[in-house]
Amino acid sequence: MKITTKHITYDTAMQTCKNCGHIFKGKICNQCGEKVFDEKQLTAKYFFHQVLDFFWHWESKVLKSIKLNFLKPGFITKENINGIRVPYAKPIQLYLVVAFLFYIVVSKVGARDYIPSHEDHNYFSLSDYKLLKWVKPIDQWAVDGIDSLWERKGRSLQLPIEENFTKYYVRNDSLIINNIDSTDSVVVKADKMPIVAYNKMRTLRQRLYDNSVGAFSKTFIFVLLPIFAALFFLFFFKKIKYYGASLMLASHFMIYNLCVYSLNVLLNYTAKNLIGFKGSLLMYPFNAILYNSKTEMYSELVFGGSFEFFHLLFWMPWLSIAFKRLFNTAWWKAVLISYVCSRIFFYLIFGVLKKLLIAFTIWTMHG
Repeated sequence: MKITTKHITYDTAMQTCKNCGHIFKGKICNQCGEKVFDEKQLTAKYFFHQVLDFFWHWESKVLKSIKLNFLKPGFITKENINGIRVPYAKPIQLYLVVAFLFYIVVSKVGARDYIPSHEDHNYFSLSDYKLLKWVKPIDQWAVDGIDSLWERKGRSLQLPIEENFTKYYVRNDSLIINNIDSTDSVVVKADKMPIVAYNKMRTLRQRLYDNSVGAFSKTFIFVLLPIFAALFFLFFFKKIKYYGASLMLASHFMIYNLCVYSLNVLLNYTAKNLIGFKGSLLMYPFNAILYNSKTEMYSELVFGGSFEFFHLLFWMPWLSIAFKRLFNTAWWKAVLISYVCSRIFFYLIFGVLKKLLIAFTIWTMHG
């Protein structure tokens, strides 16, 4: 029997779930979630309708979630915590989509902040902060360790290069070397052969590094989520019942971070190609005010360097509003906690994650 009203139509007949055997009313099994099967679902029309419907609703959820994450920090996290999840993309799915688009953007424009070069371990050490100069020996140990690993990897690559050279003497002091970069043979002085091998090794080593670091950076960035979540949980342990709620907040924060960074590098890339402006367009006025010869010393003490201040500039407002919305925290306290979190996050990303990523990439390179 079907009951029909002006606004609703549903079937009161009992159904037997083909998946779990449960008997229920309606169109969806309340035991396992399986939908009632209809032979019309086997038609090509229904198949293509389902495909279009999936992409339409999925895309609308993603765009809606990104928009709300920008305009109302902490709102989607609060909705998820309160059990309202259907209207929004799942945090981890949204993060994967945004991370994928993020790496397309940074690869296209050549931004290296999240895909470091092998020399980036020399920057953003903990001892760069005036109050933490005493940890410089530890920072230097990390830098020296990566430098040593880079040199050892070079030596291990150079040895087989020298051994694989097909060479024979032309004169007493010269030799022909074949198989150098798959080009024609060249004649060099015998005592210059190590230099040729060294140059080939440098090219090979850099190529191996560049081929690996981009892929590894996509994986390493996931390490930040549980760390950021742990920090949120530590600050609000009285108000966050489950660590999973902190993971949701950390995911939404990183989604916002990757989106803003992508927009910024696209803006700088456009400005460079259109008007020849080099540097950060957004930071230009702040650099002029806060990082001139008279104010730089004080600005660095409070905000760190110009690059760190740039991240605090868009991290702190988002975190402050999110903390206020989620935990009903006083504004002064929300701003203070967001400041501490932002500075810790910056060091973790650019001072710790980068070094680990560089070291891991070098260690796993094979010629």
